[in-house]
Amino acid sequence: MATVNGISNATAYLKQKGREFGKNFQNEIINRSKALAMKMQKDMNNAVDKGGVPFTQRSILFMYKKTGTGVRTTILVKNVQAKYLYDILVKEKAIDKFVPTSKARLTKQGNISGLQKNLQTGRYKIAKGKNGKVRLIDTTQKKKEKRIIAVRERKKRKLIYDFYGEAEKGARMILSGIKGTFIFKKG
Repeated sequence: MATVNGISNATAYLKQKGREFGKNFQNEIINRSKALAMKMQKDMNNAVDKGGVPFTQRSILFMYKKTGTGVRTTILVKNVQAKYLYDILVKEKAIDKFVPTSKARLTKQGNISGLQKNLQTGRYKIAKGKNGKVRLIDTTQKKKEKRIIAVRERKKRKLIYDFYGEAEKGARMILSGIKGTFIFKKG
């Protein structure tokens, strides 16, 4: 502990310590926010059935900017991933999609293997039945039962992770015990 004599030395000492406390405060907020972003990414990865693809596993972005005596931290979903993940992170939406049958070969994530390639080469064809059902047919199979790879249905994707809810809850948690003025913003 340094010895302080006189008013000018006391003023200089307080200013120096104040700057140190400010920097420590900023660094603490940055570290806690970064830890929250990493936790949110991990939780989101765990929420995906059969694990997320690398595209999903790298979707959370953390940024910060020191502004004088304050600091602004941002946790967001990257733009490209946000377009893809919006329906499972923010708002449920019904979509028309091919739902695979038990005869379809699937990837680890549950998608039909080689769908685009096989549609382009003509191995898979889209056929519309008399009853209006649209089916995906494998033209290389001879038996009727094995030909139907998927059926087009209207499916609603469930929310797998409440991004905004978890972010707000996590922000309140990391800031508990710290005195100061904080502003939470969505979007």
